[in-house]
Amino acid sequence: MAHSTDNATLRSGLTLSGNASYLFKIVFLGEGAVGKTSLVGRFVYDSFEGDYLATIGTDIHLKMVQVEDTSVKLVIWDIAGQDNFAQLRRAYYMNASGAFFVFDTTRSETIARIDEWINALRTVTGEIPLVLLENKVDLESAILQEKKDEIISKYHVKMIPTSAKEDTNVEEAFKEMTAKILLKARKKGMKPI
Repeated sequence: MAHSTDNATLRSGLTLSGNASYLFKIVFLGEGAVGKTSLVGRFVYDSFEGDYLATIGTDIHLKMVQVEDTSVKLVIWDIAGQDNFAQLRRAYYMNASGAFFVFDTTRSETIARIDEWINALRTVTGEIPLVLLENKVDLESAILQEKKDEIISKYHVKMIPTSAKEDTNVEEAFKEMTAKILLKARKKGMKPI
């Protein structure tokens, strides 16, 4: 999957037209090299690229999904995790309906700044559905279960073990997120488009 040097790139050939009942923006948060791009690639294109190429700014992808009998178009923002993009990230969070925080289970430092990431997100978006993705579970974990449980309890979120490489729980994570966003939208009285 090629990366663009633009700050925000909509993958070529994708359009916003289609027969979706709802349109939701989902953002991916997390440190660099945790597998955000690989998870998005696995879900949107059913592919996995093993070579790491840092995302520059953000890449935007589209995917239609079904939740029960409802057709939903997801606008997925794969946001760079490197610190030099911190100021841009806040702008990318605008109008997000939900967020995935991704960490690499083999690198404990990738979860160390979770408070900073979530606070920056919520400063812009308020309370939106959040799902934690423990990525690279095909490898041995370096993070204690107690730390994971502490985060789940603190943020009242679901944590889903994933592997983009092995295609473990990737589709399930997106279905979970989409269902949470749809439920919140309906509770707020949002009507289909």
